[in-house]
Amino acid sequence: MYKASQLNQHMLNTHLILRIFRTSLLLTLSIFILSSCDFRSPQNCSAVYQDRPDLLSNFSLDQNGLANKTGSLLSWSRCPAGMQFSSPQNCSGTPLLLNFDQAQTYATEISEKSAQKIRLPTRREMDSITESNCINPSLNTNVFPASSIDKFWTSEQNMLRSNLACTVYTYQGRATCNESKTIERPFMLVVEREIFSL
Repeated sequence: MYKASQLNQHMLNTHLILRIFRTSLLLTLSIFILSSCDFRSPQNCSAVYQDRPDLLSNFSLDQNGLANKTGSLLSWSRCPAGMQFSSPQNCSGTPLLLNFDQAQTYATEISEKSAQKIRLPTRREMDSITESNCINPSLNTNVFPASSIDKFWTSEQNMLRSNLACTVYTYQGRATCNESKTIERPFMLVVEREIFSL
């Protein structure tokens, strides 16, 4: 009995030592992994572009308030729908806040009246103008001077649920397709340019 008790005590000690070793190993590994991560917050885009009006993120700007990214057939309205471009760095008015269906109808009506193909951008197109090196908003404020922090409608809907549509949150440029279509949101407009062959 004495030997069995001694054996049990030895096994308990061994088990305790192994648990302490495992915990220490996990803690050391966690500290090593976390110390190699960069936890700095991305810069505020307004601050990045404020003193550098020459930084245009490969956009060319025209006098009519449109911006075109190099290599793209899309021209972007520099102001959210409902606002009017009034100077090189200003938008006047108030952004329209419409539900998903109203925003699509608004774009269709503008398109028909102007005889141009005007629509809301897709998620991929919104991603193409999102700045990855800064946030708050994640858009170049030299190109889009009235950039606000909000969820902006895109032209896309949730593929599985007809009452949901897709938005892009301009704080950091993340997209979701779980937004109720009935919520009123701002939106941007794009003009599709056609390729003419001679």
